[in-house]
Amino acid sequence: MTGSLLRSAGLVLCLMAGIPAMAQETGAPRPIVSEIVENVSAQLRSFPGVIAAEVQTTLAFQTSGRVAERYVELGDRVTAGQSIAVLDQVTLQEDVDAAQAGVAAAAAQADLAQQSFDRVTELRRRGVASDAQIEAITAQRDASDAALTAAKADLTRAQDAAQFGTLVAPADGIIIAVHADPGSMVTPGTPVVTLATDEGREAVFDVPEDVRAILDDGSEFIIEPRYETDQVWHGSLRLIEPIADSGTRGHRLHVTLDDQTLRLGTLITARLDLPETPVLTLPEQAIVMIDDAPHVWRVGPERRAELVAVTLGERLDLRWIVEAGLTAGDEVLIRGTSSVEEGQTLGERVE
Repeated sequence: MTGSLLRSAGLVLCLMAGIPAMAQETGAPRPIVSEIVENVSAQLRSFPGVIAAEVQTTLAFQTSGRVAERYVELGDRVTAGQSIAVLDQVTLQEDVDAAQAGVAAAAAQADLAQQSFDRVTELRRRGVASDAQIEAITAQRDASDAALTAAKADLTRAQDAAQFGTLVAPADGIIIAVHADPGSMVTPGTPVVTLATDEGREAVFDVPEDVRAILDDGSEFIIEPRYETDQVWHGSLRLIEPIADSGTRGHRLHVTLDDQTLRLGTLITARLDLPETPVLTLPEQAIVMIDDAPHVWRVGPERRAELVAVTLGERLDLRWIVEAGLTAGDEVLIRGTSSVEEGQTLGERVE
């Protein structure tokens, strides 16, 4: 009984050992790693963004002082020439008064120095004063004149500061940021508010590097609000910020809109207005270079390998845009391309 079981087990092992050899002899096609070429334009052209002003101006005083009053708040609409904020006028007037007193004192010193110079010059003509006295009084007169010039400059500066004590809006717009509150000490150039002017509206959004590579100057976009509505806007690319965001690695786009009445801060979705021609891409490893020309292995009828020449466009990171040679739905090998022959029967696709 035991011997019969052993002989049966040995027969099963022999049959199992022969299965790979039999499969190998039949020449069954090996499975392949491939990719179905698809139109990726839809995935490339939908980006979240926001409506912003084309021109945003940070307003600041041209002189130092303490902010006495600010007349606007965040979100207020202003018109050109409207007062935004004012500095402490008492302090500014005190500076003007002090500068005027400085000019008067310097002028008195200059008059005295000129009179002394005239007197010593007359004594020198009579042979009483020495050359050293002439040199000393001349230096004193010149120093007094220079002091008077400096005092006059201080007075002009103080008068200008008094005129610059009121900050006005340079154009119509909306206050989108407030930087200084009443009581704050500011210096020339210290931001007080940021004004989004009415000169234009634009859509602002970020796109990845692979999308930036296919954009041209003036690329067209379709802009839709995030809330449910049938309204759409059209715009053209105005600016691509050259430096990518360190976190998202995306580039910020500024798209000028044809409707300049849009509300600031509106959430939108931007779609690249591509032509009807599909945008097809392939991974870099699918490209086979033959005689310096790009080719790919396509799975043809009856799953036979076909070597197809393709025309490549822009590089999208690790992928290439295919401009000609393939159509959407083609199956292309992306692994083992160096060991395939023309007409070879290929196995089923492995995901």
